[in-house]
Amino acid sequence: MRFPRLKMAALAVAAAGLVLGGCNSDGLAVNPDQGNITDPATYTLVTVNARPLPVEVRNDASGTVAIAGGTLRLADGAFQQTLTLSETSPLSSSTPTPRTSATQGTITIRGDRIQFHASDGGEWEGVMTGSRVAYSVPGNSGAVAFTFQR
Repeated sequence: MRFPRLKMAALAVAAAGLVLGGCNSDGLAVNPDQGNITDPATYTLVTVNARPLPVEVRNDASGTVAIAGGTLRLADGAFQQTLTLSETSPLSSSTPTPRTSATQGTITIRGDRIQFHASDGGEWEGVMTGSRVAYSVPGNSGAVAFTFQR
């Protein structure tokens, strides 16, 4: 009688391993064959260059640009990032003008590494840990680091 119970316990442990094996460190469902997120997840931009928003990313003779907010949506092997910018021109009043910048493309996930392949040809890599996605991209004055939180 004990033998079937041990078999059932072993099957339960194996099934739990299969379920957990299909998730990354975020607890997001990941397709193990493709390394892509199968359940949609939306992240909110919380810092740029480790500073809370809004963050000025350009200030020159043509004006200023600050990142005021943003979202990153991951689903079905794809991403969509939207940034809310605030621009001020030296020729206009000091009232900032809001603008939205959107980028989309595909993603590949391997362990805690996430690779972005934008539809415009850009590529960059980041890290997914806990409920956070972080990456850096080249900017006019050096790298710009983005941190998104779910």
